[in-house]
Amino acid sequence: MWWNREKKEVSEFLYRLLVAEAPRGHAQGVAARMEVPYPTLSKYWLGHRRFPAALLKPLFLATDQDPRIGEFFLTDGTDYALTRRTPAAAPPDRARALVELQHLQGRLSALFLGATSPDSEAGPAVSPGEATALRGALDELITAAQRLRAAF
Repeated sequence: MWWNREKKEVSEFLYRLLVAEAPRGHAQGVAARMEVPYPTLSKYWLGHRRFPAALLKPLFLATDQDPRIGEFFLTDGTDYALTRRTPAAAPPDRARALVELQHLQGRLSALFLGATSPDSEAGPAVSPGEATALRGALDELITAAQRLRAAF
C-alpha cells in the first residue's frame, strides 16, 4: 500500500505535483483549499513529515481531481486505472476564449492609459478610483486566463 512507500518517493511526487510542474503559487492555493497551513503542506513535499492518509482526499479535491494523485497513491503497480463517473465537459471554443482574453487585455490597457494620462482624475498619477477599476479589470483578466488554462 501507498503508506508503506518510502517517504522520499511520496515527497518527490508531491514536490513535482505542487511545485515543480505547477504554476507559481499553486501550492499555496492547494493548501488553502485543503484548509492546511502552507508551512505544514511544504513539510510533506520536503520530506520532513510523512503524508497522512487523512489528507489524501482533500489533496485530490483541492487539485481539481488530478488523476495523477489517484494513479500514484491508489493504482500504481496494479492493472487498474481511474475512470470518471460522469463524462468530462466539452472543451471550450479555443478561438472564442482567446478573443475574450484579448478583449479583457485591451480593456485593461485602455483603463491604464486613461488613468495615467495627464488629463485624468489625478493627472499622471493614478487616483484611488482608477486603481480600483484597474484592479477589477486585472482580476477579471486573471480569472478568465485561469479558466482557459484549466480547460486545456
